[in-house]
Amino acid sequence: MKRDGFAKQWMFYRIMAVVVGSVLLVLTGFLISVRGLQNEEPAFYAAAWTAHGYLFPVYVVATFMLSTKLKWSFGKTILIMLAGTIPFMSFLTERNVAKEVSRSNDAAAGGFLV
Repeated sequence: MKRDGFAKQWMFYRIMAVVVGSVLLVLTGFLISVRGLQNEEPAFYAAAWTAHGYLFPVYVVATFMLSTKLKWSFGKTILIMLAGTIPFMSFLTERNVAKEVSRSNDAAAGGFLV
């Protein structure tokens, strides 16, 4: 596995996990405010959910690209992809993947990523 190509895919996955998780967390807060507390929808509400709808497939692609490099099982790949649909879960999953990559990287090449 080439370090430079892997490092780019790893960074792409990490950025997308944080972006998708952050957007989902903020939108979930607005969802609770609008639907649960009967507040008015902000002007950007529909556009923000649409943006999230475009960001999530990019996160799925980033996860898939990383999974092919790390040779994850199909089930593990799907679970990590689904983590982007639950508020806070993409943050936790990203940290767990970071620990796994760090451990495997330390064993193989000497800790160049995390």
